[in-house]
Amino acid sequence: MDEATVNYYSNNASAVAARYESVASGLSASFATSFRPQSKLLDIGCGSGRDLACLSKQGHDVYGVDATPEMVIVAQSLHPELMGRIQQASLPDCDPPFNGDFDGVLCSAVLMHLPVEQLEPAANSIKRCLKPKGRLLYSVPSQRLDVVTEDRDANGRLFVPDQSDRLESIFQGIGFRTLVKWNDEDSFGRDAVKWVSVLMERQGD
Repeated sequence: MDEATVNYYSNNASAVAARYESVASGLSASFATSFRPQSKLLDIGCGSGRDLACLSKQGHDVYGVDATPEMVIVAQSLHPELMGRIQQASLPDCDPPFNGDFDGVLCSAVLMHLPVEQLEPAANSIKRCLKPKGRLLYSVPSQRLDVVTEDRDANGRLFVPDQSDRLESIFQGIGFRTLVKWNDEDSFGRDAVKWVSVLMERQGD
């Protein structure tokens, strides 16, 4: 993952987590239809733990990883039910945590922080985490009008544009098939930001 982006989240973990917790995830409305009941799920880039807590309430066996130790601590503080279920790790080289063998992976607003050359290794890491027929749900921006200089926002975070089609092609090339793809408005109500969400399934035995 991009170093400057990780440093931003490390240095601002509490503030970022508070902001995440102030709104519902734009993907949360699709959780019930995206993942099979009582699945073992992994949230890669779990941030404040908001989505994991929501999925746990839906009856799933949930685990998470985040790139910064600061966010791991904050997430478990905000959601004590997640204690021991989150550890530090990040893409592109994320070995399957918590014994792997996941029924589903969530990757919400994370993959746009990866340089293009890291996307294929990251996709293969995600694949290794999933069982055959496991589901992958991810979202990336389809529009970030606030990112104008070298694909970075005012905080220095990397936002590589036009990741959706590139990512979908990479995942399909390593044995995923697309189930659903849709557009979402921004959870924070920002007109300059729009999202595309994709639900895929790992094929093979």
